[in-house]
Amino acid sequence: MAEAGVSRSATNVALARAHLTWLGVVDDPHAEGMLPPDRQRMAAALRLPGLRVLGLHSSFPYLAARTLFFDRFVADALAAGVRQVAVVAAGYDSRAWRLARPGVTFFEIDRPATQEDKRARAPAGGGPVYVPADVTGPGLVGALAVAGHRPDEPTAFLAEGLIIYLAREDAAALLARLAEVAAPGSRLAVSCETGFQHQRFNRRFARRYYRRRGEPMRFRLPRSEAEAFLAAAGWSAARLHAGADLDAYLRGTRMAGRLGDVPGAAYIVSARREGPARGVSPRS
Repeated sequence: MAEAGVSRSATNVALARAHLTWLGVVDDPHAEGMLPPDRQRMAAALRLPGLRVLGLHSSFPYLAARTLFFDRFVADALAAGVRQVAVVAAGYDSRAWRLARPGVTFFEIDRPATQEDKRARAPAGGGPVYVPADVTGPGLVGALAVAGHRPDEPTAFLAEGLIIYLAREDAAALLARLAEVAAPGSRLAVSCETGFQHQRFNRRFARRYYRRRGEPMRFRLPRSEAEAFLAAAGWSAARLHAGADLDAYLRGTRMAGRLGDVPGAAYIVSARREGPARGVSPRS
């Protein structure tokens, strides 16, 4: 990922969420307000009669299902008693406002430039604890500690739309560092884009677009390797969510049935942390 500057991929995902909210597929009332002016103009343009169809094709159905999946992932964790949520490379995520609960702390880890831009337009009141850190660097663990994260309490970790932009070794190191501060009972969800669900022309365009903006797509994790990849980083009980499984989140919306279980398509993997957290003494 780029070392500095606002993440273009993050603003584009927020744009998609704003449009999907307008379509009534997802419920993210904060997405549009956090968009920079140029993306707000694009959001308005996507509502024009001749352009509305774009919101039903390409990556939009997958992004809708992905948003709804991670919303459910957080809601289920909170219902099970988890009181810490850590969003890695959070971008313009709004779950700290939408899914806020008494006694629950949301941590958002991201580059300082993106966080500064987000805070300029984020909702007033409430929100996350911002953790400015490089998600690929060893300082992540210390930054979380300084921010008040408790490694002796379970955490729900979200890595949404991230690892495709990391080198394989950086993705592995990130997941291992999260396991290091994950108490037993912690949960992890990682979306594994594959470059990814666009048509062939759009896929090439997307890769060139993000590469020119310092965010090249680097890593594809095949489904067959996902469980072993997470296990090597300290995560177990991995479960893959793809195709019809993700499409179920779109049931009842105009995008239902638009995600086929295509081999090699994007998917999400969830896992758990079992046993004592690394470096943390088990409770008596």
